[in-house]
Order: sequence, then structure tokens, then C-alpha cells
Amino acid sequence: MKIVLHITSFLLFLGNFNTIAQNSKNIENYTFDELSDKYYEYKFTDFLKAKKFANFYFNKAVKEKDTVNAISGKYYLREVHKNDSIYIDYLDSIINISKSNPTKIFPAYVFLQKGNLFFHKGSNNESLKNYLSALKCATLNKSDSLKFIIKQRIGTLKSNNNEINDAKNLYLEAYGYFNKNYKGLSNDNYFSLLMNLSLTYSNLRKIDSSRFFINEAFELALKVDDKVVLGYCYAIKSNLYFKENKFNKAIETSLKSIPQLLNDENYLLLMKSYSEIAKSYNYLGDRSNSFKYHKKIDSIYLEKQIINKNLINSYRWLKNYYRTENDLDNQLKTLNKLLAVDSISNSRNKNLSKTFTEEYDRPKLIAEKQKIISELNYEVSFYKKSRIYIVIVLILSFILFLYQFKKRKKQEQKFDKLTLKLKNKKVVENSVNSNTNVQKNLPETIITELLAKLDSFEQQPENFKNNKLTLSILAKELETNSNYLSKVINQKKVVIFLRTYEN
Repeated sequence: MKIVLHITSFLLFLGNFNTIAQNSKNIENYTFDELSDKYYEYKFTDFLKAKKFANFYFNKAVKEKDTVNAISGKYYLREVHKNDSIYIDYLDSIINISKSNPTKIFPAYVFLQKGNLFFHKGSNNESLKNYLSALKCATLNKSDSLKFIIKQRIGTLKSNNNEINDAKNLYLEAYGYFNKNYKGLSNDNYFSLLMNLSLTYSNLRKIDSSRFFINEAFELALKVDDKVVLGYCYAIKSNLYFKENKFNKAIETSLKSIPQLLNDENYLLLMKSYSEIAKSYNYLGDRSNSFKYHKKIDSIYLEKQIINKNLINSYRWLKNYYRTENDLDNQLKTLNKLLAVDSISNSRNKNLSKTFTEEYDRPKLIAEKQKIISELNYEVSFYKKSRIYIVIVLILSFILFLYQFKKRKKQEQKFDKLTLKLKNKKVVENSVNSNTNVQKNLPETIITELLAKLDSFEQQPENFKNNKLTLSILAKELETNSNYLSKVINQKKVVIFLRTYEN
């Protein structure tokens, strides 16, 4: 398999899909891409030639100390010999070597490839365990690009486990990273990510969002003329037509994807496409063609032993089909197949859910809990410090208030005294002015005479006991008129009083 876009899975190391024409070029001068093309050219037609190119590919990588391509070479040999242990044992040997001296690529990349293999085989639980190991290594060794590729894979498993929103969040996280760092690159991982996002939104019944992402992938594939990716895009577009009940359009578009899915050996997605074609024919009332494509899914299982929900749905349909046809023999055979694969599927899903809970979700929750506790401790500490600061500020403010209050009181008292003094001074000045006016209005002799008479009157206490004493009576006794007497009393006597008060 040259490429597995992680709509269902993806193998990072595989490259060019076009077959290079036979030429006289010496095999020692072949590039890795040319050797890969030659291997795939003979894979299904000539075992010996395919084996030759696979061996040379691996030996060339070892000679050049190219571990990534050496892994690819072992994958080809695993396919040639149909022996998974050839590939797995080699991956394990690299993991053991690189664990003691990890880099940004190893052993994270090796765990990723091992997870991809188990994903292809339908062993989702084993796949997840390797992805989690890969994620841990990539995180510790700060390999961000690899970390987000791994998160895509975990998202795919989340999606297969019907945890659609969790899958969407992982995909969007990776999408943000790739858009920021690798926008516009026709990278296989980016194609895979766009398709996964499209399928996820399709599962959430958000058709417009799903179409947005698959159209982005389709346009980019057209731009770089990537026929395999275009095939995947047709597969997803057909899924959208199916959900919109456009069954003829779904069949037409899905059929365009089949050659590329077969060429890329993506049997998981191929089973999904066959299933949608079968369902579409069934909705159109064409049970004969529906039966044909359900049987294609059965054939893939018999050859590849791949179990998924499309296979289970096909067996349920076929069981009912044989029942209506009164074909008890095939009905019983299909029922036995259904019971067997359903049991295996349930067991795998339980293990997958358990692994997600124990090794991915639970550690994430614990980490989140620790983060919250740290934040709360910081907030409590900050709150305590804040209270101390507030108390100190309040005390200082109170002291400042008391100081300002006392200062203001003293200033008010000084001001009051000054105001009173100024008022008294003004009264005195007014009285002096009045006295001057009296002096101008009355002759000095009259004033002196009246003042002397008043002094004499005041020295006789019995005069103050006369309740009938009035100004007119007093004026007559002092032998003057009341007008003169009033002015002298009001002005001269007040001035004398105020001066005495001031002193």
C-alpha cells in the first residue's frame, strides 16, 4: 500500500504513485521513489521481481543509514512474504535502540508506524496503545509536527469509537497547527486532515462545514494533480450526496473513487464506499445491485479479515435478503458470520474504550485536575496576599484621614479666630468712622458735655432702677435733645466697649 490517507489510516513513508516506465537504468542508481514504483509495478504480477525491489530498497536504506526508508523497505518485505512479524520485529528493534537515546523523530515515528499497522488490521486497541506511546515520546522530545500527526491518528480512533466531538477537537487542533506552519503545502498529512474533518462534520450532520473541508482538499489535489487524493475526495463527496438523499449522484461519485481506493489498497474506505453504493441502490429499489455490493464487502472480509461496522451492516442486510428469498442455507451461513464478527467487534470496542479511558482520557483528566489545583492554590495565595495589602492600605488611609482631619480642624480654628478678629477690626473701624461723622455733625463741646453728664449718670446706681427711664426722659435730665444723646450713646459708648474688649 503506497499511501493510506487517515480517513481510515495513513502510512507516512510511502510516496509517488505513478509507475515509472521500464528503462535500462542500473538498479544501483535507482532512487527510493523509483524503487518503490517498481515494487508496486510487480507486486501483484511477479512475486520474485517485487521481492527483488523490496530487498534492494531496504538494503539501500541500511547502507545509507536512512532509518525512515529502511522502515518502508521492511513494510514492503512484510507485504511480499505476507508476514507481519517481519515488520513488527524490525520496528521493535528500532524502539529498543532509540529509547536510550531518543531524538525528535525516534522512537515516536516508529510507534506511529506500528500503530498504523494495527489500525489497518482492525486492532484498534493495539493501535491506540502505540499511538499513545508515540504521542508521549513526541511531546517529551518537542517534536510538534509529529505530535499533531499522531493526534490525527488518535482522532481517527475516537471517531471509530463514536466519540465524534472529541475527534473533531483533535482534528481542529491539528488543523490550526498545520495552517499556521505549513499552509498551502500539498502534504499527505494535510490531505488526510482535511478529509477527516470533512467526514467528522458529515457525521455531525453539518453538511456545509463538511463540504468546505473536502472542497479545500479537492482543489489542492487538482492543483498538484494528485489522482489518489482526488479518489479519496470523490469517496467523501459521495458520502455527502448520500446524506442529502441524492442516491444516483452518490453512486456516480462513489464509483469514481473505487479505482484509486483499490490501487491504494485502502480496504477500510473501500468497504465504506461499497456500503454506500449498496444502500443507495436499496433506497432506489434496486435490490439486485444492492446485493452485488454487499457481497463485495463480504469478499474483502474473507480475503483480508477486516472487521468494521460496514461489514456487520452488510451481513444483517444479506441475512434478511436470503430470508426473503427463502435461501435458508445462505441465511444460516450469513447469520453465523454475523454472530462471529459482531462478537469480535464488541470485544475490540470494549478494549478500545477501556484503553481510551485508562491511558488517554483519564491521564488527561488527572493532568487537568492538577492544573486546576495549581491555579486554585495560586488564587488562594494571591487572595491572602491581597487581603493583607488591602488591610495595610486601609490602615494607612485611616491614619492619613486622621492627620488631615486634625490639620483641617486646626486650620478652621485659626480661620475662625482670624475672621472674628477681622470682623471686630471692621466694627471698630466703622465705629471710628461713625465717631468721625458724629464729630462732623456735632460740635466737640456738646459731645464732651454729654459724655461727662452720661458718666455722672452711670455712677449713680439708683438711676438704673428706674423702669420708666426712656431716652426722652434722660435727655431732659441731661438738658439736651434726644437726637444728640442717641448719637453720642450709640457711637461713643460702643467704641469704648469694643476697645476694652480688644484689649
